[in-house]
Amino acid sequence: MTSPNVVTKRIVLDLDRCTGCRACGAACHVGHHDQTNLVPGKVADVALLPVHCRHCAQPACAAACPTGALYTDEYGFVRRSELLCIGCRSCALACPFGVIPDEFVRHVAPKCDLCVDRVVEGGIPRCVAACTAGALSFVDLEETVGTPEYVGGRIQSRSTLRRA
Repeated sequence: MTSPNVVTKRIVLDLDRCTGCRACGAACHVGHHDQTNLVPGKVADVALLPVHCRHCAQPACAAACPTGALYTDEYGFVRRSELLCIGCRSCALACPFGVIPDEFVRHVAPKCDLCVDRVVEGGIPRCVAACTAGALSFVDLEETVGTPEYVGGRIQSRSTLRRA
């Protein structure tokens, strides 16, 4: 049973809508005072996609952190204390989803916090608000479980410009 304060919404990416414009990363950078917590995930040499922390119920990254810099707050978000982070990269190695990159900024692990300052007041994360393609949505986890949808159903992309 979860606490009434726990936020059960998460960010979902529709691969077929993402254009790779990186407006989500720009919004994250500006909203977090020139530190980008949203990192692009590179799919071979084909695309850059936003990679979000899944805010696990039992986060391996927090368990691996020797200083306690990563912790789960009262809302269920896995957060980072910049003052405690020593840049050891244990969290990046422990994360099974690869959402914490090896390249740290100012010796601190860049990690998505789901814009907790906005979400606890009923808003949506900055990246979702900035996504002009509608590829990012902020939905309740209960609604997405068991939904028979194809994620990344596009197998091959084609240019929109074609010769006659």
